[in-house]
Amino acid sequence: MVKRWRWQLAGALFFILSFPVAVAHYLDLAQFTLVQQNVEDEGLWFRFDASLPINLDPDLPVSWPAGCSVLEREQRSSSGNAITVSFDVTCDETSNGLIRTRWGRDGGMLELQLLDGSVVSTMLSGGQFGAEFSLPDWDDAASRQPDGFAATAWRYLVLGTEHVLIGLDHLAFVLCLAMLARGINLLWLISAFTLGHSVSLALAHLGVVNVPIVPVEAIIALSVVFMAREALLAHQAQNNPEVGQRSALSSLRWRMGITAGFGLIHGLGFASVLGGLGVSARDTVAALLFFNIGVEIGQLLFVFTVLVLLMLLRKARLDQQMIRASAFVVGGLGLFWTVERIMSI
Repeated sequence: MVKRWRWQLAGALFFILSFPVAVAHYLDLAQFTLVQQNVEDEGLWFRFDASLPINLDPDLPVSWPAGCSVLEREQRSSSGNAITVSFDVTCDETSNGLIRTRWGRDGGMLELQLLDGSVVSTMLSGGQFGAEFSLPDWDDAASRQPDGFAATAWRYLVLGTEHVLIGLDHLAFVLCLAMLARGINLLWLISAFTLGHSVSLALAHLGVVNVPIVPVEAIIALSVVFMAREALLAHQAQNNPEVGQRSALSSLRWRMGITAGFGLIHGLGFASVLGGLGVSARDTVAALLFFNIGVEIGQLLFVFTVLVLLMLLRKARLDQQMIRASAFVVGGLGLFWTVERIMSI
């Protein structure tokens, strides 16, 4: 028995140490705004604003097309959780090419603000080294019709789904829930988590709650550690009825309360993503609703995948060993993320 646990601990430790440090990086989403300038001189004049999460480095370089030059650069804190870097740029009439940034590796939003006050928005997919986009064609942007409700809803639905599926700390938390309960009990836990993050997402995005994102991310990582511990205790109680009867932690009501509380914290993390994209007042309701629905779709897809894998492992009589080993691995990763994020506060 001791030998088996020793091998599981060793395997978990090896996995953690060999796991790329990149998995613990904060989500790199950015909002880029190109503001058309009313200048009578020949050439293309605009202001380029990059609104970045506070954890990103604002001093990373921007690559401009040939014929473009930066007249002035300014950096300011636009809110407690974001930094805005602004460039006044002029380009020759013949200039063409891409503006390449080192921000927005996980995607973001590009807005063109025209002289008449209208705004044209486009989602960016990001890339390995950052987001890139072409110099604006202001005449084409002026003739473009604004997105309808369906296009806006789809944009935020996709963004919410993608955010969950690439946010490893959120997936780790949901994985713990899937290892913690089965059937209707799992449904109750997922519902409690959904209720928690839906409430805090709305409150934070509407400005009712404003909390610095860096300590929030540290608590999110700590929530993974706690729920991994809960999964281990649940596994122990399942295999030892006497322990389960003595332990108050086996209460579903207790776990629902804890899960809902951590859901409130995770919702603040979701809100930092949505808020960093500069959602317009016109799109607030659609953004909140469909971003949240996208989050739920991502969660359910992940939970379904985990349950299918556990079912296959159960047939091979390996599910209990895998749950125990996975809880150690996820708890170790959560601890690593917690330490890393506390050190960055």
